[in-house]
Amino acid sequence: SFREISEPSDLSLYKKSYFNLLIEYNSSKALKELPNEFEALEVKVNLSKYPGLRVSYPYSSIFFAPNVYCDPNSYFYDDDLASKTVNAHNYINSHIFNKSFVDGGCEADLKYKKGTRAYVLISQPIERYWNQRPAESVKEVKWTYVGMRSGVFRTYPGHRSVRLYNPVSRSWYKRALNAQTKTTLSSPYLDAAGAGKIITISQAVFEGMQNISKEMCDEIVRKKPGGCHCNRGEDCESGVCYVSKATGTDINLPRCATNRLIGVTGTDLGYNDFQTKIMSKMKSSDNLKSCGKEYKCPNGLDTCETRCYLFDTNAILIMAPEFINEKDLEEKKYSQVNLGMVEGEIMKDLIYRHGFLRRLENIDFSGTCTISPYQPKVTLEGIPTNPEDQDNYYKNRGPIPSFQNEYGCIQDAVRYSVNESILGEYQSKILIGNLSGPCMNGFYYVAALPKTNLFLL
Repeated sequence: SFREISEPSDLSLYKKSYFNLLIEYNSSKALKELPNEFEALEVKVNLSKYPGLRVSYPYSSIFFAPNVYCDPNSYFYDDDLASKTVNAHNYINSHIFNKSFVDGGCEADLKYKKGTRAYVLISQPIERYWNQRPAESVKEVKWTYVGMRSGVFRTYPGHRSVRLYNPVSRSWYKRALNAQTKTTLSSPYLDAAGAGKIITISQAVFEGMQNISKEMCDEIVRKKPGGCHCNRGEDCESGVCYVSKATGTDINLPRCATNRLIGVTGTDLGYNDFQTKIMSKMKSSDNLKSCGKEYKCPNGLDTCETRCYLFDTNAILIMAPEFINEKDLEEKKYSQVNLGMVEGEIMKDLIYRHGFLRRLENIDFSGTCTISPYQPKVTLEGIPTNPEDQDNYYKNRGPIPSFQNEYGCIQDAVRYSVNESILGEYQSKILIGNLSGPCMNGFYYVAALPKTNLFLL
């Protein structure tokens, strides 16, 4: 449960927002009812960074998940995208067009749930910061966005989202939700908006601090609630301590964040750029034994190699040398790949000798099975690859459903969880092991990367 947010008191400070169906601003209906808006968007098509997509650099875009609508079914089957765009634009900018407008929600026969406009407004000022970033610092960034707990989604540069998209159900949102004090990284995956093989960096966004008196804070002997002065995250219920401009006491000192989240912010990077950058940062001083380098072993006879991996708290690989060579279409070869699939001997050692990884078994009642064995796609020709293609597919798909190779089934599932306390038993906080097996001999080292969900192998 969470408190409903209220709209900002001074609405004159909040600029215009745009709905995500950019091309519909050029429809005859929108050109008539929203003149000059399409020109203001400065829509670019098929840029080298975004092949096959339409984007707007001057503005971010707003998308509403199905649960934001009072009648999600009408949203699913409504192919009048021009009217959908005009209605949404007038609603999210009603503080400009109709200052007497009151967001009464479904009870007032509106299309969107009460409070939806408030989430649009409070996320609007961040657009200015996204716009002001130096081009050099974001050349590898595909998308920057914030997903609100209500289902409102703001992303930059402005672009179209798939019709059934919901930020709250995405793995990057859930991952940040479960590790609120950390910066979390995802396994590589194929972007739903059509930007290719990407990786997501996400972080939880907390509600504004509550105004709590210094006397009340001083009386609390346990961990402090939001708004109380703190020196470090461990002092707070939320685990996060920072300086905020929010009203209250000690506004110049760090204070505890509330333990309620309002959303998650994320940044998508092209995976290949991410791996290249990480590898360049992990060079040895002489560059002879850096990641991926081969050199003579100490015995002077055999060839040794330094291999580097990043994996998360579930032993899922975030970065592996092999991933950079995999085609975007062959998603199963780089997305949600277990450490044991690449370095089985090391993973076995981490489970059974060190207890660093714990094996967890359960029954998955929402599993996915296939009629025929998985085969990677050879081409995407004829398959909707971006949100615009998918909306056109919905409109023209006809009465006969296409063949589906996948179906729901019950599966025995095995997953793994990191026991991070094992690292605390070592003075260096680094787990060191050695192997002598049929596939390889050598030493390995595991260390946690501070304030993230990552481990370096």
